[in-house]
Amino acid sequence: MAQMEDILKDPDAIDACRHLLHCYNNDLGVDVLKEMPDIKTASASFLSQIAGKPAEQVTDTLENLNHAGLIVKALRHKAVLNNTSDIIQSVGEVNELMDNLDEVTESVAELRQSIDTRYGSSIILYKELDDDIKKLERISAVQSYVIDCIEVLNSISALKLEIQNLGTSLSDFVSLLNTAHKLSEVLIEIDGMQHNDMRDFIYKHSNQLKSDIVNLTYDGGIGNLVKRAEASGSDQGLLNVITVCHLIFRELGVAPECSLRLVDEMVASTGRCIDMHQLMNADSCDNMWQQFFISQFAEFMAKYKKCLIALYTFCRSVNFRVSEHLEKNEQHLLTDCPTLSQTTHFVHNPFELYAACELYAKRSLGIIQTVLNHLESQSSSSDLSDVVMLAPQLITMGECTHADLKHVKIHFNLHGHYFRAICEKYAKEFMTKAAECILPESKTAFLGCYRLLKQNDVNNMKELSPERELHVASSLVRTLPTNDNLAQMIYEFLDKSRCCDTLHQHVLQIANSAVHNILNGAKVASTNSGHRLMLSDGGSKIALRKPNDMQNVNIRLYQYLTSLVNILEPCMTRSSDQESQLFHTLQECKTVELIDHWADDVGETLWHTVSYISSGGCQEFGWFVHQVLTAAQHMVKICKFLRENYFNHLPTEGRMKIFKRLSTYAISAFVIYSITVWPLEEDDKMSLLGVMTDLEMELAEISNESLHKTESDYLLAFRRLLYLGDELFDMIKTTDFQSHACLWLPLDVIALHLVTRIVNDVDIPPALREEVMQLPLHKFMGEPNIHAMLSRFHTSMLKYKNGIANSSSLGKKLGEYLGKFKMLESVFGQRLEDTFAFLSSH
Repeated sequence: MAQMEDILKDPDAIDACRHLLHCYNNDLGVDVLKEMPDIKTASASFLSQIAGKPAEQVTDTLENLNHAGLIVKALRHKAVLNNTSDIIQSVGEVNELMDNLDEVTESVAELRQSIDTRYGSSIILYKELDDDIKKLERISAVQSYVIDCIEVLNSISALKLEIQNLGTSLSDFVSLLNTAHKLSEVLIEIDGMQHNDMRDFIYKHSNQLKSDIVNLTYDGGIGNLVKRAEASGSDQGLLNVITVCHLIFRELGVAPECSLRLVDEMVASTGRCIDMHQLMNADSCDNMWQQFFISQFAEFMAKYKKCLIALYTFCRSVNFRVSEHLEKNEQHLLTDCPTLSQTTHFVHNPFELYAACELYAKRSLGIIQTVLNHLESQSSSSDLSDVVMLAPQLITMGECTHADLKHVKIHFNLHGHYFRAICEKYAKEFMTKAAECILPESKTAFLGCYRLLKQNDVNNMKELSPERELHVASSLVRTLPTNDNLAQMIYEFLDKSRCCDTLHQHVLQIANSAVHNILNGAKVASTNSGHRLMLSDGGSKIALRKPNDMQNVNIRLYQYLTSLVNILEPCMTRSSDQESQLFHTLQECKTVELIDHWADDVGETLWHTVSYISSGGCQEFGWFVHQVLTAAQHMVKICKFLRENYFNHLPTEGRMKIFKRLSTYAISAFVIYSITVWPLEEDDKMSLLGVMTDLEMELAEISNESLHKTESDYLLAFRRLLYLGDELFDMIKTTDFQSHACLWLPLDVIALHLVTRIVNDVDIPPALREEVMQLPLHKFMGEPNIHAMLSRFHTSMLKYKNGIANSSSLGKKLGEYLGKFKMLESVFGQRLEDTFAFLSSH
């Protein structure tokens, strides 16, 4: 405000300006002199105040403001005039300065022209001399460089001559080491040379020589020697050569590259043992791919072992002191090659020293991992032909291979890495799969049986009454397991794990639990009534009944257990297997009583069938051939019925088990009654032989094979007795008459036949015959009837074993019986004495 008062001088103008500024301050809320806002509109408060004043005051105010405006405008014009005069003054000064500069420029040009005129020739000469000196210096440097290049090229040529015609002896490799040392010095010189085309040319030739030396060393020293390393890998000459090869590689700075090259070649060579094309094209139905893989894997592991032994030799030769292991005739090599006798660089870190072995093992096993993963992705995980089932063989082959690598002492655990990389996963899956496949199957095999028994509020079939047992058996028979899937599955795991004891023991435990489940189920489901075959209702009539459901239950159980035992037992041949709980459980399966009494029941029925021959008041030893024939025909009918209704339901082993006993019963019954018919007409003999053949054929048809030796010997002895006359009494005098006469019968039975011949002889007088009739043999032996007496001889045949010495327990009794009849001596004479001698001695 003070400046405004100084500028305006007019009080009215000053007041008008103050009032206007005050109105703007109020309208805008700021001090317009300090803030200086951009004001584009009139002050509203100022206009409102002016509008309320008289016209004269308004006119005065406007004049005052106009006056103030004119004064300010005049002052602005004055400031512009002052600035313009300053600028004009400055331009004049600049023009004056430019004139001075032009004068100086002209002076300098004149001075330069004067110098060129006086000293131009001297300056040109100096410049030419300087250029010549520089050219001469460059020529001298080139000449020196060319000489160096020639020397290097001559050195390279000389070194090339040195490596020609080298062999594979230690001295040859020492010479190669000298050459490598010289080449390394040449390479240092080349590195110090100026970079140009000539250096590149020389460098190319030196690198070619370096490559030749490396290849010669690798092929002759490493390729031909290390790859043929023996299992021990301790050949001193081999180690000397390989150590020199290491020194050559180190001189040329290619040691790591050569180690990697060797590993690469070995990995490639090992990997070629696996033919994925063959594996993928193998027939998966019969698991051919597994056989191909194991064959290829065996070749792979053999290659793996050989390469690891070679690499171990290669690695440990790094720290081998050649100077300490030279022969006397090789000591000169130390003088020929100073590098050989110098203290070499030793690798003290064992992990670094044998890094090539570790790298090879990891990369080679990585190939197998990849192959197994690919096979696993291609095979079905729901069957027993997948990769998991190879686990035992993978473990065993790994153990065998690494057992041969015990001398390869490196800090890297080769066997541990193999197991973790190849086997661990599949071993765990194998054990899991064995449990998952076997145990649930064994638990569900008799699940229907347990449910049925629970519905009937009993724990096993033996708790039921005979009536309820038959009713429940009709439903039970349809729930019993019939296939051998479980047995085949257990066999598969046992067979696959046989080569790996750890997994095999695990499978044995799982299989034992499964077989225990089956055994317990069979014991629970077996029926009491099904153990027996009730074929006779007494007397001479036989009531033949088809097997009921109780017997069918036992048949099915017997089939199932027999199949289980027959499948599993053959794969348990090792002593450790036979000491396992599974083997004992399988033996227990054989002892479960299911159809064991069938043979005895049928045999007793057959024996009962022939009893009518000697019953009904028949005279002792007085029956006829036709009676024996009829009884034999009945036995044939019973055997046919049994074959069609019982034995055809049994597995082969079950038929054989019952057949052997049944055959003994049937043939013994036939022979006992046949040899007590005497004398015989020729037609009678033929009839007996015919019915015997029918019986033999029917028994053979039951088992689908010929009779066993004991039964065959019985029939052979019977044929011999039919056609032996009085010479029989002469035969029995010898001690070994049975083998000479083929009379393989119990001595009791032979003694009975002799007694029969004597008491039925046609030459016996009526009085003597009457005396014999008054004292029949069965009464003398204290038996109630003839059949009971003959049962004692029948039992001898059941217990008889061919080829085993037997004593007659009834011979002396028969001798005492004949001794009761004094008149026999007068009739038979020597024959009776021979008979007494036989009966008393046997």
